[in-house]
Amino acid sequence: MKSDRKITIVQTTVSSESEAKSLAALIIENRLGACVQTASVKSVYRWRGKNEAANELLVSVKTRPSAAARLTAFIKKNHPYELPEIITLNAKADHEYAGWVARETKRF
Repeated sequence: MKSDRKITIVQTTVSSESEAKSLAALIIENRLGACVQTASVKSVYRWRGKNEAANELLVSVKTRPSAAARLTAFIKKNHPYELPEIITLNAKADHEYAGWVARETKRF
């Protein structure tokens, strides 16, 4: 049995389905991620001295570790928010799945 391999998951949030679809399509088109998943979330946060709450979409991108910095820069450039949430998680994935992620993303 082959051992697990590393992948990186980069997460952000957006305010609408159209923003999520657009960002996901750009990420896949530019081969910065192999898979983009979205899920509805309720966010509660403090912004500019006020408590806020919003319905958002969580956007999770599976990529190779060497592409994480480039993906982060890409999200910042193409994100509609003034200050986008960008969280990077390192994970172990099944060997075959991690291989697919590696094949579907550019080498950086």
